[in-house]
Amino acid sequence: MRLGLLACLWLAACAPEPTASPPSEPVLVEGGVVEGRFVRAAGLQLALPSPTPHVARNGETLLAAYPYQLLVYRNGFIQDSLPLPGVPTFVRARPLPLVGLDDRLFVPGQGSRLYKARDALHTPEGVYWLDEQGVSLERRRLAEGRYSFLAAGERYVYALGPEALRLPDRLRFPLPAGVKAAVVLEDLYVLTPQGLFRLSPEGLRLGFRAGVFSGLQSDGVYLYTLEAGRLLTLRLNLDPASHTLFPAWASHPDPSALHLEVP
Repeated sequence: MRLGLLACLWLAACAPEPTASPPSEPVLVEGGVVEGRFVRAAGLQLALPSPTPHVARNGETLLAAYPYQLLVYRNGFIQDSLPLPGVPTFVRARPLPLVGLDDRLFVPGQGSRLYKARDALHTPEGVYWLDEQGVSLERRRLAEGRYSFLAAGERYVYALGPEALRLPDRLRFPLPAGVKAAVVLEDLYVLTPQGLFRLSPEGLRLGFRAGVFSGLQSDGVYLYTLEAGRLLTLRLNLDPASHTLFPAWASHPDPSALHLEVP
């Protein structure tokens, strides 16, 4: 009895602090969504300790960032709980894990980088990051300019704003107006207020799907976005997948009531 009480107290002490304002809309992750505490994605279902908007997935790994704590899940099971030196502002799982904080970046296994970044990506080459003046790789400034966010694939890293800067070759090309999110595969997929564009690595338009979408993720096989708050799964040519993941996820808050169909 005493051991059980001690275990309960230990779990309570380790539980992450709830976010100040839990997300009211679903959070898009690779393969699915996070609604409140519940993660529902292709090949993955789990319940987080408390809601957080700072969730990212890369295959079997899922990161959930809370004030002063980062939880790392593998195949739906908690693998690690890491202390964070502050309150997260963003979290990235691809290409490698990274958490953005107000005054620094946290790289699991490596500690903090004292870069005050508006966005960043951890890659095998190092940490790419943006500030108000431009884009850098670690302490080396690569280019000046006002960019909104970064996206990376196996070959290239893109800094995106009114134009795209492709690294490492520094190719620049114009983007459709109002780019809000991007995914880099063989081609570059960008989300705008008008819809989704498929661009070649050099910026040539290859396809377009009109619509009002929110967020953009990919597992390398499908694209995932939200349309009117519901998950939409697209093939890489921007056609809808033959089946829809989570056909009624919004009406089933209990993960046990959810039936999955894999496209």
